[in-house]
Amino acid sequence: MDNPLIMTNAEYHAYPAVSKSDLDLIDRSPAYYRHIKENPRESTPAMLLGSVVHKLILEPDSFASEYAVCPAADRRTKAGREIYQTFTDSLKNGVEAVPDDVYRTALSMAESVRNHPIASRLLQGGQAETSWFWEENGIQCKCRPDYLRTDIKCVIDLKTTQNSSLESFTKSAYDYRYHVQVAWYLKGLRTCGVEAENFLFVAVEKEPPYPVCVHAADDLMIQLGGQKAMENLTVYAECQNTGIWYGYEKEPEIHSLSLPDWVVRKYF
Repeated sequence: MDNPLIMTNAEYHAYPAVSKSDLDLIDRSPAYYRHIKENPRESTPAMLLGSVVHKLILEPDSFASEYAVCPAADRRTKAGREIYQTFTDSLKNGVEAVPDDVYRTALSMAESVRNHPIASRLLQGGQAETSWFWEENGIQCKCRPDYLRTDIKCVIDLKTTQNSSLESFTKSAYDYRYHVQVAWYLKGLRTCGVEAENFLFVAVEKEPPYPVCVHAADDLMIQLGGQKAMENLTVYAECQNTGIWYGYEKEPEIHSLSLPDWVVRKYF
């Protein structure tokens, strides 16, 4: 397969290859991965906001091809319901409706990123939303960097978050397994012949005043992320071969149940 491929986000997600999100599902449990694949999750308001922010910042020229902003009509009234019905009837296939308040928040977040002296420079002169595919131990894999700067050998990832400060984002990065994303993307791009050495996060908060911070993944993130990614991919391959998508345990056993560490320290 030639790389990169230019495709929509929906086309990318529909393409049958293992993504970082798939690794996250496997990490929870193979059974959970199988369940989500058979019962796709519906988009949440937070997911929609993130997608709209990405589009406004990274691909503003094609915003109208994927999204349409809902009219600010009071649907408690007959006139408002009629306005909204006319709007929904006019939506083209594949275009998603965006509530007016979500759009206004996304605009403010996008403006905050553009006004940030470092983030604004990073998000220039590169490629947005390209899709890359490679093979890892016989398994088809994929990644879709938000923004790729081959001139500085860097991947820039845009994150919407509750708190973009270093202390808070460090915890979020670990909880959401961003270290796996870093390693997966860098490895995939290198396999595809791209000189990718650095990974930067542009984190923007979802509430006023929408502060932005830029964080660079260090070597420890890449090291741990690579280990976890390969562990998850090995489990995926085993389940594919056996057809057994087990839960939390491959070999069930009885566990010794004790108190949480903080309770033990408090009372004992």
